[in-house]
Amino acid sequence: MRIALLLKRIGFGSDLLHSLGFGSIVGAIALWFRSASVKKQEKKARAERLAIFVGLWPPTFFLLGKVLQDLEATPAQQVMRARGIDEDQLDATLRREAAAATTSTY
Repeated sequence: MRIALLLKRIGFGSDLLHSLGFGSIVGAIALWFRSASVKKQEKKARAERLAIFVGLWPPTFFLLGKVLQDLEATPAQQVMRARGIDEDQLDATLRREAAAATTSTY
């Protein structure tokens, strides 16, 4: 959690971290295909290890992105996401529920 808070303080956002996750997937695939063109066995093994190393990054980026996404959302938005309400309908649903809560009588 401290790492996510530090990233947020620095200015990283969830969109950036999710983009880095997808970028590292593409990078790993590109490095893997590039390693196929290397002729020397020693250099080929090194290139494959580099591709595998880059391929290990996406889960970290996606997890940190999800933590930042949760930090960026209000508690009400987190509840609505957990209920499976579409992001496009999120604001309208929040307004409807707020209006219903203020007009209900006890």
